[in-house]
Amino acid sequence: MDVKAVQKQLGLRFRELRLAKKLRQEDLEKWDFSYRYYGMIERGLINPSLDTLLKLSKILDVSLYELFRFLEIDGITTDEREAVAMKISKILKENKKAKIKKLKVFLDEILTP
Repeated sequence: MDVKAVQKQLGLRFRELRLAKKLRQEDLEKWDFSYRYYGMIERGLINPSLDTLLKLSKILDVSLYELFRFLEIDGITTDEREAVAMKISKILKENKKAKIKKLKVFLDEILTP
């Protein structure tokens, strides 16, 4: 996996974590992050420094290990994974209770052994 692919996956991971905390990009400004800069991180356009990664992992309440969990899957980024992540992010961003409930039921069904 090349640096650009990792940046893109990391951006998706940040988006997922931010939405799970019900934060807007603009909300990160209270921790001295420009929403424009943070948006570029989420879109995978920039390579954040270790200092930035540490600050964001603290804000989003995850370890660096958990932040980079996507690397463990199989080392390959696929369009299908990205499409699924974007659709889930869209549902979470819409914040519609009925859709989130359906998504949870669906995920429970496919994740139950």
